[in-house]
Amino acid sequence: MKKKTYSQMLEEIELLKKQAEEVRRREIETVIARIKDAIAFYGLTEEDLGFRKPEKPAPTPPPASEPVTRKKRKSRYTERPLAGPKV
Repeated sequence: MKKKTYSQMLEEIELLKKQAEEVRRREIETVIARIKDAIAFYGLTEEDLGFRKPEKPAPTPPPASEPVTRKKRKSRYTERPLAGPKV
């Protein structure tokens, strides 16, 4: 068995990469065809497959009413006299 040179090995690597890509492409075509058949057979939708979320009806705004007014809280500091010596 003759030893390969570095450049011969690089050429072989490139050839294998091209062959691997071709095999991958063919396998992908087969997988896509099987998926399409299953989708057609079961009548699956994009929502079934999780590609689209089911459309929810738009949330209805609350009915228009009088604006909510909040009571102002009294400050606990203004209701007491200031601390200090008794006069």
